[in-house]
Amino acid sequence: MTTPGDIFGIVRTMGGYATIRGTVLCVLIVTLVSIQRPAAQSSSPETPARPDALECLALTLYFEAGTERREQMLAVGWVVLNRRSHPAFPPTVCQVVRQGGEVPGCQFTYWCDGKADTPHNRRVWALAGVAAADLLASRTADPTGHALFFHAVSLRNVPWKVPRTKTTQIGRHIYYR
Repeated sequence: MTTPGDIFGIVRTMGGYATIRGTVLCVLIVTLVSIQRPAAQSSSPETPARPDALECLALTLYFEAGTERREQMLAVGWVVLNRRSHPAFPPTVCQVVRQGGEVPGCQFTYWCDGKADTPHNRRVWALAGVAAADLLASRTADPTGHALFFHAVSLRNVPWKVPRTKTTQIGRHIYYR
């Protein structure tokens, strides 16, 4: 089993190539590898230890709710997880986040805004990584009422044509089913 010491040794040998992003990701992977997931939840096509799922979710939390508190990050993360579990959406975290491609009309704004998807605030990136790990390890309850959609409170025109049922407002986002 890989230990945190092993990961930090690998990161040190990588020298200048290692970034804070990579270091945080490595630490989170070690944390996730040590977590036992209940058998009832093993039907997902991805496991919580997959670094791509962790990174996709952490990036989503960072860019969609990074200016807010942990509670708001978790709510955004639950929309991703609720979609992953819903038959109308793709079955993996990364596929959910990337649905619609990199053109406007995508599901998560940061993915198709044309800007670099590199976190710059180390503290917020670390918080997003921990929140993503907690979500993937099923350590948080869903505060959104099983929401599949959300938008910023500041948005004047709702971005969909089909009526949705509002479930709650958490921070600067309104959640819908």
